Amino acid sequence: MHPSKAATVRDDLRRRIMNGEYAPGEKLPRLQELMSIYDMRSRSGLDRAIRELEAEGLLRVVHGGGIYVRQRHVVQRDLVAGLRMEYQRVKAGLTNGGGMFEAMTGTPTEALTVTTEYEQTEAPEKAANVLGIEPSSPILIRTFRYEIAGTPHQVARSYMSSDTADQAGLTRAEDERPGVGTIAQLHRAGISVGRVRITMETRMPTLDETTTLAIPPGTPVYEQWRVMYRRDESQAPVEATMSIVPGDRIAYILDVDLEKDG
Repeated sequence: MHPSKAATVRDDLRRRIMNGEYAPGEKLPRLQELMSIYDMRSRSGLDRAIRELEAEGLLRVVHGGGIYVRQRHVVQRDLVAGLRMEYQRVKAGLTNGGGMFEAMTGTPTEALTVTTEYEQTEAPEKAANVLGIEPSSPILIRTFRYEIAGTPHQVARSYMSSDTADQAGLTRAEDERPGVGTIAQLHRAGISVGRVRITMETRMPTLDETTTLAIPPGTPVYEQWRVMYRRDESQAPVEATMSIVPGDRIAYILDVDLEKDG
C-alpha cells in the first residue's frame, strides 16, 4: 500500500529538518510554495502534514506569521554529579561561587536567563506533607524560571519554612545570589544537608504549564521533586524543590561508580 501524499510530504519535511536543511528557527516556504514544491493540488494534505509535524514538536505555526522549525535546546543533566558538585563546593568553602546550572549542564552563561519570584504564603498541601509541617504553616516559595537562548526550559519552585528562609537571609528576590545552590543557602543558615532524595515522574502538562513553557501539543513533562534533609540526629526535611521540564528538552543521566559508591 502506497503512503498518502500527506505522509510523503510529512516524511520529507521531517528528513529535511532532521538533517539541518531547514535549520532551527528558520521559516519554511509559504504554503503556496510548498504546494508547488510537492506538486499538491489540494491544501488539505499539506495542512495535515504540518499539523502532524507540529504535534511531533518539529514545527511551530504562528497564525498569520508563518511556519517555523521549532528551536529545541536539549540539556543533559547528571543528577548525581550535580549534587556532588554543589556539596563539594560547600565543603570547600565556595559558598559564593555562581554558575551552578551552567556547570551542571554545560549551558553557556550568555545563553541562560533566570528570573526569580518570592512569595510568603501558607504551605500548599503537598509541600507541607513533604516537609512534615502543617498546611497552614508560613512558608517561602521561590519560583525560578529558566530560559536558554530565549526558549523556556524549566520552572522550579522551592518550598522552605519562613523561619528557615529568615535564617538563610532569604526574605525577598533581591536577596537571591544567582547561581548559588540551595545547599550553600542552607549552609549560610547553619544547616548542613546530609541527604537528598529525588523522585521523578512523567505526565501531561497543565494548560498553564503549556503556556509558560511553550510546549507543543502532545509533549509530556518531567515533574521532579528534590527534598533535602538535615545532617543531624533529626534528619528532618528542610527544603523541597519541584521542577517542571518539557520531556523533549532534557536528558537526565545517572552515572554511578559502583566501586566508589558501594
